[in-house]
Amino acid sequence: MFEIWLEIVLTRMAWIMVALVLGSGERVWGHETAGAARYLGNEGVLVTLGDVKVLFDAFYADSYGSYVLVSESDREKLMNDKPPFDGIDAIFVSHAHGDHFTAAPTLAYLRLHPDVRLFGSWQVADSLAAATNSDDPVLKRIVPFELQPGDTPEVVQIENLLIDVFAIPHVGGARMAAVSNLVFRVTLDGLSTVMHLGDSEIDNVLFAALQLHWDARHTHVAFSPYWFIGNEAGERILTDNLKADQVIGIHVPAESVGNGDGWRNRLGGDLFTDPGESRAVGHGHVRGGAR
Repeated sequence: MFEIWLEIVLTRMAWIMVALVLGSGERVWGHETAGAARYLGNEGVLVTLGDVKVLFDAFYADSYGSYVLVSESDREKLMNDKPPFDGIDAIFVSHAHGDHFTAAPTLAYLRLHPDVRLFGSWQVADSLAAATNSDDPVLKRIVPFELQPGDTPEVVQIENLLIDVFAIPHVGGARMAAVSNLVFRVTLDGLSTVMHLGDSEIDNVLFAALQLHWDARHTHVAFSPYWFIGNEAGERILTDNLKADQVIGIHVPAESVGNGDGWRNRLGGDLFTDPGESRAVGHGHVRGGAR
C-alpha cells in the first residue's frame, strides 16, 4: 500500500492545480463528449467513457428486504470480465453497509482482476483486511481515506482518473454518525466528470461550506440518493451547490421496479429503478427524465 500512497502524495498538489484550472472555465472536454451509465441495483452504477470504465457500489450482498440486488447475470459478467463489465479501471465504495459493500465478493473480484484498484473509506479497507490474510497482495490495491465531515477534500490522480473525495454524513443523524460515507467525484480520461453521493445526508450547511471545492470542477452527472429529488432542501443542494448538468436518483426501493415512470413522475426527476437501465451521460446532457 506504501507504493500507492507515495504515488498519491507525489501527484496530489499537481492535480489540485489542475482542478482549479478546470474550474476556471477552461474546459478540456469536447462539446460532444458523452459516456454511458448502466444501473446494476441499489447504488450500483457502471460508468463508461470510451475505453475508461468505473464501478460504484457494485459488490454487495444484502438487500435488507427493501433494495434491489445485482442480478445473477450481471454478477457472472462482472466476475468473468464480460461486456459491458470488461476492462474496468477502478471500483469505488461509498461506505461499508451491506447494501453497498460486502467483503467476500469484492475480494473475489479483485483477485480475478489484478490491475483494478479499489477506493473507499478506512472502514471498507478494514473490512477487507479482516476478511483475508495480512500478506494478501490484493490489499496493496486498496486506497483508503480517513476523511471526516468538515475535512478538506482529498484530490488524487491514478492514470486516467482524476478523483476528488469528500466526507458527507450518512443519512440518519446521530444513529449513523459512526459510518464513514464518502462522495466520489471522478473525471474520466480528462473529459467527463461524474459524482456518486453514496448515502449522503441532506445537509445544506455542510454542502455550502464546501462550495469552493464543488466549483473547482464542473460535474456532468451526479448519482444522488433519491431522497434528494423532490425534496426542497435536497434540490437546493443539487441545483445551487453541486450544479450538475444531469442528476440520476439511486437507492430507490425495490418496489419501484417495473414502475420507474411512476416514481419519476411522482418525484419530478430522473431515477434508476430497473437493473439494466442505462443513460447517456456527459457534456451536453441536462437534467430531465429518462433517456
